[in-house]
Amino acid sequence: MNRKDKAVEQFGRSDHRGAAFLERRGSVAVITLNRPDLRNVVDAAVSAGVAAAMETLARSPDLRVGIITGAGDTFCAGADVAALSAGHSIDAPGHPEWGFAGFVRHEIDKPVIAAVNGSASGRGLDLVLACNAAIVSSHATLGPREVRRVEDCNFRSGALGGRLRFEPVSLRDTLHPETALRCGIIDRIVHPHEVLPEAMRLARALATTRPRPDGIGAAVLRRRADKDNRRPQRSCGAHAHGQRHSRGGTDTPC
Repeated sequence: MNRKDKAVEQFGRSDHRGAAFLERRGSVAVITLNRPDLRNVVDAAVSAGVAAAMETLARSPDLRVGIITGAGDTFCAGADVAALSAGHSIDAPGHPEWGFAGFVRHEIDKPVIAAVNGSASGRGLDLVLACNAAIVSSHATLGPREVRRVEDCNFRSGALGGRLRFEPVSLRDTLHPETALRCGIIDRIVHPHEVLPEAMRLARALATTRPRPDGIGAAVLRRRADKDNRRPQRSCGAHAHGQRHSRGGTDTPC
């Protein structure tokens, strides 16, 4: 392990209940953003913790699926503006190439599920877009993103598992879960208390069983298999610079 990786590992593991931490639940790694008093905004400590968790997930043969969620009643409210204003980096130490929260450009070959327990605003929405599936609270909201543009829809091979196949996308408005579901941005809406249990059920199905051909698990696997064979898709609840996109060649109304 080189010096940069040691810095990430030490930063991420300095406290099991630090700014972000990993819990092993059988073959599932649950990664929690743990700044609930600050709506889980991302600073360098969060990025280091998430990055270390992703490395653990990638390198551990006994871990087959990851879940990322937030402590408290917020998933993630984006970047720590106070840290940025003070001139501090919010990247994972030594690994800016891993992107926001040490995750959105972090290449791993295992599926990651977003358990969206509350609002995902600002760049927090990027965390949802970077996952292969998203289970979302009925009380959650998605966006808006502070720069009103998601430039990284193809930032890594697993981005939305192939669901969001167009770029750039301008998310100018807050999306409610029902709209996001119709648009294919998320997979399922559940009661707030069921977000993590439902994500665990999906994760265990992906880790241990052959998914039903009509279920979310099979869709996740298809998306990952299809990641290099993407076709344009229409923007839904978002502005795509006047272009019309379709899924499977047919426009899908919202």
